[in-house]
Amino acid sequence: MLEILKVNAEDLKPETFAPFGRVISTFDELKPEVVVGALIENAYKVRSDPNDLSAESLDLSEGRVRAHFACHDDAGQSFYPSRHCPTIFFVAPVQPMIEPGDLRAFYSDGHTGICMNVGVWHTMPVCLRGEEVYLTARGNQDYHAHSIDVHFDQDRGLALEPDMGSISGWKEELRG
Repeated sequence: MLEILKVNAEDLKPETFAPFGRVISTFDELKPEVVVGALIENAYKVRSDPNDLSAESLDLSEGRVRAHFACHDDAGQSFYPSRHCPTIFFVAPVQPMIEPGDLRAFYSDGHTGICMNVGVWHTMPVCLRGEEVYLTARGNQDYHAHSIDVHFDQDRGLALEPDMGSISGWKEELRG
């Protein structure tokens, strides 16, 4: 079973997100910086269903718990919640490698997304309710040649989950 590290969720605001990039109100408002190559756009479906914590590696397309993080040197990356579901964006500063304590969790009510700077560490956004389709733009270069990955689940038996207690007005849905 994975050890779960809770990361305090904070509201996604332009001034607090500034070290990592920009907050966007539409997918087309701002595109990521490109260092080499061009951008490609995609859409990823993510569900709020609970994660299978007994799995060898966590599925990036479900649940609130994340363990795989990456950064890219070919371009920044953007994520925008097209269905406007409440979302958590995990990010860490530009640096050669990260530790779990470096990550921050930003809460969006589903009406804002992010456009990250080149080299910012991140993972697939966390859909907090329902099913979301995240629009994304990122570099078109070979992923393995231009990315660094860390897998806390496989390497350390650890995963991160947002702690929603500090988000004013957030109410957990009762599951039953």
